[in-house]
Amino acid sequence: SKATVSVLNCTTARDPVRRHTNMLGRLSLLALCASMASAENYAVLVCGSNEYYNYRHHADVAHAYQVLTRGGVKAENIITMMYDDVPHKSLNPYPGQLFNKPAKTMAEANDVYAAVKDHIDYKGADVTPANFLAVLTGDSAGAGGKKVLQTGPEDNVFVNFADHGGPGIIGFPGNAGFMYEKDLIQALDTMYQKKMYKQLVFYLEACESGSMWVNLPKDRNIYALSAANGEESSWGTYCTSPVVGGKNIGTCLGDLFSVNWMEDDDVTDLSAETLQAQFNKVKKLTTKSHVLQWGQTSMGSEEASVFEGTGKTAPSSVVSEVERSEGDDVDSRDIGLVTRYNLYMQAGAAERPARAAALVAEIQHREEADAKFAALAAKLALPAELDASLSTAHRDCHKPAHEAVVEYCGAYTDYSLKHAKVAAAACNHWKGD
Repeated sequence: SKATVSVLNCTTARDPVRRHTNMLGRLSLLALCASMASAENYAVLVCGSNEYYNYRHHADVAHAYQVLTRGGVKAENIITMMYDDVPHKSLNPYPGQLFNKPAKTMAEANDVYAAVKDHIDYKGADVTPANFLAVLTGDSAGAGGKKVLQTGPEDNVFVNFADHGGPGIIGFPGNAGFMYEKDLIQALDTMYQKKMYKQLVFYLEACESGSMWVNLPKDRNIYALSAANGEESSWGTYCTSPVVGGKNIGTCLGDLFSVNWMEDDDVTDLSAETLQAQFNKVKKLTTKSHVLQWGQTSMGSEEASVFEGTGKTAPSSVVSEVERSEGDDVDSRDIGLVTRYNLYMQAGAAERPARAAALVAEIQHREEADAKFAALAAKLALPAELDASLSTAHRDCHKPAHEAVVEYCGAYTDYSLKHAKVAAAACNHWKGD
């Protein structure tokens, strides 16, 4: 009996098939451990605007950078695009600083620009749709050798974009043009084909932002939120009393959707909060537009910390609760007007004439834009109720339609983008012709 056991043990130990199988098992375990060890969190943060009345977009993106880095995401894994003019504008009462919420004293204030100011990878004229696409798809040559995502199949990616938008388009600064829905979806498809992520989360702050996601596949491990549906404005917040340390900033400090998700990050342990739970909170707080989920919504069961860092990232001196009223929120299309009015009301005698002229010019521009696009809609024989929904059948019509508007009617502005629906409606009405 003992001899039999001994022989069996000896045979098992020397069995080459068994030994090979055990070795393969150990190698598989080592490979799994190695892949888990090499998995990283990455982020792309984009402020798509410039000029002082777009202060809020700069503050939003700077705050997002603070949330991520204080939450443990490596700075070298974050790519930031920001025109970077707003912190240095003469209108800014705190040069070289940005604030995403009011504060009674400077001791309680949170300068969100401090963390990001030395880590802006694309500034000024480099903030373009082409560079954003190159960043997402890992195309270093397309980005002129600048930093792009170099991610793999085990990495998680978080993308946050804040700017103006219209049906099927999101804006970029100055004359940089627009990103079109089709181009963005194709870039995400390229990332999927190149196995550039395990899971990807994209938070989009823009008017009509829901229109950018209507064709987002539901089986690509991409989860997206839009600040608004495809037919409405997003809203700014902290607009009526944007006072920090006794000084009035003169414009909205943040965007309602963006502030709501980041202020949640500031005070919440994100390892104990799912993406779905965060969505539920943010949707409830964002009362002026319809925050929506898109793509693979089953990813809502994932911990928010997998993409946004640990949470509880507000500096200890910052007062987390700031009273907000409905009057603090302003339609994004009207913030340029409200900002110019605020700056006029704050002006001293020497500044008053120039600020009055700027306010009058903004009112005139709005009147002219409304009249121009009403006339265009009439010439195109469009119905009174414009159907600007993004139709897959007429998707290829949108870019040439918008380009024609710019060529013959002049470039869109932050305000006149509200009329981009005329081009989208023309594509639908005329079946893409």
